[in-house]
Parts: sequence; C-alpha cells; structure tokens
Amino acid sequence: MTHPDWGDAWSAQVVPEQTPPVEPRWRRRVVLDRRAVLGAVGALVLLGLVGVGWLVADVLAARSALLAAREEVVTLQEQATAGDVESARATVARLQEDAATARTRTRGPVWSLAGALPWVGDQTGAVQVVADVVDNLAQHGLPPLVDAVALVDPAALAPVDGRVDLDPLRAAAPQVVGADTAVQAAVAQLDGLDTSRLVGELADPVEELHRQVDAVAATTATAARAATLLPSMLGSAEPRTYLVLVQNNAEPRATGGIPGTVLVLRVEDGRIEVADQRSGGSLTGLAEPALPLTETEVALFSPLVGTDMRDVTFTPDFPRSAALARAIWQQEVGGEVDGVLSVDPGALAHVLEATGPVALDGGGELTRDNAVAELLNGVYLRVADPEAQDAYFASTAATVFGAVASGQGDAGGVVDALAQAAREGRLMVWSAHDDEQALLAPTVLAGALTGSAGDDEAVVGVYLNDGTQAKMGYYLDLDVTGQARECRPDGSQVVDLDVTLTSTAPPDAARLPEYLVGGLLPAGQVQTNVLVYGPSGGFIESVRVNSTETGVLAQVHDGLGVVGRTFTLAPGQTATLDLEIVTGKSSTGDVVVRSTPLASGSGPTILPSGCSSESVR
Repeated sequence: MTHPDWGDAWSAQVVPEQTPPVEPRWRRRVVLDRRAVLGAVGALVLLGLVGVGWLVADVLAARSALLAAREEVVTLQEQATAGDVESARATVARLQEDAATARTRTRGPVWSLAGALPWVGDQTGAVQVVADVVDNLAQHGLPPLVDAVALVDPAALAPVDGRVDLDPLRAAAPQVVGADTAVQAAVAQLDGLDTSRLVGELADPVEELHRQVDAVAATTATAARAATLLPSMLGSAEPRTYLVLVQNNAEPRATGGIPGTVLVLRVEDGRIEVADQRSGGSLTGLAEPALPLTETEVALFSPLVGTDMRDVTFTPDFPRSAALARAIWQQEVGGEVDGVLSVDPGALAHVLEATGPVALDGGGELTRDNAVAELLNGVYLRVADPEAQDAYFASTAATVFGAVASGQGDAGGVVDALAQAAREGRLMVWSAHDDEQALLAPTVLAGALTGSAGDDEAVVGVYLNDGTQAKMGYYLDLDVTGQARECRPDGSQVVDLDVTLTSTAPPDAARLPEYLVGGLLPAGQVQTNVLVYGPSGGFIESVRVNSTETGVLAQVHDGLGVVGRTFTLAPGQTATLDLEIVTGKSSTGDVVVRSTPLASGSGPTILPSGCSSESVR
C-alpha cells in the first residue's frame, strides 16, 4: 500500500530473491557437539537421580531389616536362656530372612558405583560390612548355638548318683565351636572398619554393634572352650586327679586367702568324688621351695610362697600358685595331679543358693546366708582348738561338693553360681596339661596376673596379703574407687586410683579368741601388705600414702610395675593409697581393677574410659 505524496521512491518494487548465508561446517559441528553434551549430561543427571533414589530405597529397606533383626536377636537370647528351643528356631528363621534382605539390598551396581566415590564409599562400605556381619551371624553363628541349647539341657548336666553324663557335651561341642568360629569372623570384619571416617549417624550404631558382637564373642569363646575342655577334664578319656584349694579369706592372700583345706577330687567318665582332704598346715615346712623362685618372688612374697601350702596364694598369679601347690603336694604326699582348682566361702555361698541348705555333721546347716560368716568367723568364736577348726572347715567344704556331685538343687542355678564365682575371682582353674591350659589361659577362670579384660582395656591389680598370722581379715574392708581423667593422643589414659583399707573390728576386739586375733600384734590390730600392680605397657606415676608423700616398695613382677606398702590398723582405723597410673598405648577402653576377694565384695571395679570415640579419632 502507497500514498500519492510519497513519491515514486515508495512505490512497490520487486525484491530480488536472496540466497541464505551458508554456515561453516565447524560451527555446525560445535552446535551438534554441544547438543550431544547437554543431552548426555541430562541423561547422566537423570541416571544419577535414579541411582540416588535407588540407593536411598535400598538403604531404607536394609535399615528396616536390620532393626527387625536386632529385635529378633534380643528375643532369641531370651528364648535360648529359657531353653525354649522350638520358639528359638522360629526366631532364627525370621532373623535369617531379615538378615538376607539387608544383605541383598546393600548389593548391586549402584552400590558398586557409590563405593568408588570418595567419602561416600566409606559410608556405603560400612553399611555393607554391617549387613554382612548380621547375615553371617544369622546363617552360621546363631543356628548352631540353638542346636547346642537343644543338646545340652542344664537339667541333663545334673549329676545322677555322682556322675555327669558327658554324651550331650560331646555331641554339642562341634556346634558350639562352629558358632564361635562364625562369631569370631564377625569380630574380625568389624575390627577392620575405621569408624573415624564415618558420619556420626553411622559411626555410633556401628560402634554399638561392635560392642555387642564383642560381648557375644566373649560368650561363645568361653562356651567353645568349655565344650572342648569339660569332657576331657571330667575324665572322658582317662581318670583325673585334682587338688581343690579352699581359700580362707579370714587370713587374706592375694588371690583370696590361705588354702586352709586341700581336697582331692577323683574324676572318671564324669563321676566325681572327694577322695582325700587335708589341712594346709599339714603341707608345710619344706627345706627348699618346691619349685625355683625368682628374686622378685622372694622379695615380694618371701620363700614361704614355695615351701608352705598355706602361702602359695601370696602371688596374685593363680597359675603360679597352682603349679607351686601341685609341686608341694607331690613332694609331701606323692601321686599324679592333673590340675588345681580354687574356691572360697563366697563361692560356696553362691553354690548353696542353687543347691539349697546342706546339713552339717556336727548339727545345724550351711546356707547361702550364713556360709561366709560361719566359715570365716563363727567357727573361730565357738571352737578353740585349731585342729578342730581345720576339720570343721574341711568337712563343710566336702559337704557342699558332695551336694553338687549328688545333683542336689537346680543344675542350671549351679552353673550360674559357678560363673558368678569366677567373675568375682572366687573360682579359678589350672590344668597341668599344656593343651588344656592354653584354652583356659584367656578366660576369667585362669586368674592369670597378666590376663587381659579386652583388646583395649587396661587391667590394674590391688592385692592384699595378711601379715598377722590371724583371722582378722573377716573384719577388713577394701574400697577401690577412681576415675580415668585424661585421654592422651596415643590412646593411653591417666587414671586416679584411690585404695582404702578399713578395719571394721569391734572396739573390744582385744577380747576376741586368741587364735582369731593372733599373737604378733597387740590384740585386735590387723596388719596387711598391699600390692598395686600397674597395667601392661603402662606404669605407676606417683603414690601418696595417707595423703602424704611417703616411700613404698617398688618392684617389677612378670613385666608389670608394682608398688607395695604395709599398713597396721586398730579397730575403726583406715589407711589410703592414692595413685596416679598411666595405662599402655591404645588402651582406650574401660579400666578394670582386679582385687583380692574378701569376705564381702562382688568382683572387679570398672572405671569408665576417659576416651570418647571423638577424642581418639
């Protein structure tokens, strides 16, 4: 459209056809490459989002399965303890299904890809290990234990006519050993995890699982050793002879008290009988120690530790005490001795709780409630003749053993009682057979000086030896307290330990019978030698006696630093040792303080670790 006034210049014209410009080929390639790259990136982002979603779904499913498995393990423990085998097997089936689900959902290409990524791989790898551990326990560790529960009913272990049926134990041994193998493998897997590289939300449950599996491993290791040891030690292959040292805590020794009575047990194919009994005082007076003593042993314990049966327990190392007792017996009496056991009235009291009261030859009965007071004090208040006291002590110990051998009371309760006595240091066992002793050595039954409580736990020892030749130890209280107050970068800890001795003797203790109070000190006083052993790899930094800087005896015994101090207490008096102790490197766990079991007391003192998981990462 035009206007007349616009002129010719604005009239319509034919526009010549134009050829579009030709784009260079290199530019087209760039555009195409960009499109391809953008498409590929988009596809990768989409694939990544799908992978993340897949991974999250797997994690949630695995978490749900693992939580269910945890609850089923708790249920399984309760059912196994109650002996409900059928229910336990049903629980194992559910546990296996959940554990398998957890393991399956932590596998696949997405998990492999995530495992190759920095940091993310640490997290996913830990989840996979946890799933593997739970699955392996469910498939290989727990089923054999349930089978073992079915085979070894505690009631079946009760002696009948003085004999324990060994067939169930022999049948259960392969299952128990197999279960322990699986559990120890799980421990090794968890040991390989470095939780310092994990986020807290993952590190904490992994560490908790590690602690739980460690606890299970300790139990299965003990069970495996018991299943292996008991048949042979109960004479399945050949008759056995054992000495039983009945320690009298009224006259304290490092591992409990003087062996005032020695019983001889004859064991053959599960049949147990008391074949002989003698007083410790009748096995003394050797011209030379029955075994060579070290200079340290002589300095700490005197030569009496090797010449007097009543003093072999001066050393806190029970395997050494047992070897000395065996040598003294063979020199004084003769005959083969296959092992040595030790019990005290506290252990007998635990057993009496399961067997019920036992009648005594002289009238009356021994019960859970009166055993300790009667054996450690009452007899000395009533009976003046030392030989009659020894005879009474021996008779009561033999009577309790006879009740156990006859199957009196609850068999499961007897087993629990013996386990509690072992935890308190009131029951110890040593075998003269090297292969058996190798299995006993790592257990609480061994009573070894340098034994460990756990891979990362430090062990400190506080031991007492009477110095009055009296029976005033019944009135002696030992209180051990303290704290781990510092965790060092190398994993060692600084521990403050307070040891307090108190005489609870009555104010008129001087009027007590002469045999009870002794004749070396003014009547009513008690003298005690206190030995404190430092932990393996550590040392005792300082000692204060009754809050002042005072000298102490210092020695090194079997590689452990030890300090000693003698205290003399009148009725009502106390004495203290305040120590600063440094543990060995990598001892980041709790500090376990073992001590002499006295008339009262319930086992080791546990000082919580001063090393948090964060402080040692």
